Amino acid sequence: MQTSQWASELYTQNEAIASLYPTPPSETASGFGSSGFNAMLGLTKTPAPLVSPPMSSVPEEMDESTDQVMTVSTSFHPGAHSVESDLVLSSLDGVLFYVHAATIDKASPTALSFFLSFSTSGIKEGIIPIPELATILNIILHTIYRSSCAQNSPTSDDLIEAIDKLPRFGIKPSTLVRPDTPIYQLLLSHAPLRAIEVYTLAAHHDLRELAEAASSHLLAYPMETLSDEMAAKMGPYYLKRLFLLHMTRVEEAKKLLLQPPPFHPATKECSFEDQRKVTRAWALGTTYLAWDVRPGLSLSRIQSVFDPLVSNMECTACQDMVKKRIREVVTGWAAVKVSSRTAILVIH
Repeated sequence: MQTSQWASELYTQNEAIASLYPTPPSETASGFGSSGFNAMLGLTKTPAPLVSPPMSSVPEEMDESTDQVMTVSTSFHPGAHSVESDLVLSSLDGVLFYVHAATIDKASPTALSFFLSFSTSGIKEGIIPIPELATILNIILHTIYRSSCAQNSPTSDDLIEAIDKLPRFGIKPSTLVRPDTPIYQLLLSHAPLRAIEVYTLAAHHDLRELAEAASSHLLAYPMETLSDEMAAKMGPYYLKRLFLLHMTRVEEAKKLLLQPPPFHPATKECSFEDQRKVTRAWALGTTYLAWDVRPGLSLSRIQSVFDPLVSNMECTACQDMVKKRIREVVTGWAAVKVSSRTAILVIH
């Protein structure tokens, strides 16, 4: 057979095959290389076959989907510290924290073993699941690292919960919550609005400095509203200190108020009998305040009761004596201790 005739028959045969197969047949089916077949059909590239990996090589967690989203802490991510992390923790809501075993061990001799106890193998390889939400675990780790978590704007409830859970990780709160630490300052910043909660937390863990600082915001706290749960959490020692703080300030207020203004030398215009009227008026004001005297009695409240006495007096000497006494009361009340530190001396 001549070459031209053989090529013509071959072309006709391939056209017939192309009409039967929308995609190029395999080399074993046609007997020709795919490159030659594609060139004859005018195709640019042979589609690459899809090869599935063996089932044994596919991780179980990727059977349903190969896409995984990992959330990493903004404070404890790889490269967040100068030393490379050697421990990875995962919170209950799936946030990863890259930390250092040495730092945790430094916080408490038993802390690292408590963290590793949540690992199935009991060693620090792999990701260790910690049964705490990321917000709580973040505060705990910042406390261990003695760094501030203020940038995360934790709520007072989260802060209290995190400190309460430190013993669960083998850490005594009093060893980390100190006046020179960021967590102490952060808790103290919540005291003006959540004073009884912060004081209760401090009392429960014997954080003396924090309890004293928080107690200064409890002068106006109505003790009759204190719940049994809070009283039990405080314990008898700190509960007594809080009661003594209130009682001591009330007694100091009464002592200051009961002393009336002294008499000035009698004159024709103002005799001793006239000055006794000033004493009675002062006693009336003291009685008025005594009915509602509280540990948080304000200076403005004292002045609002006694200042009218001055304006109603005709004797300038009497006015001077009353003004002087008001200044003494205000100064003395301002000097009375406003924290439970005074109660310590009474207890001990």
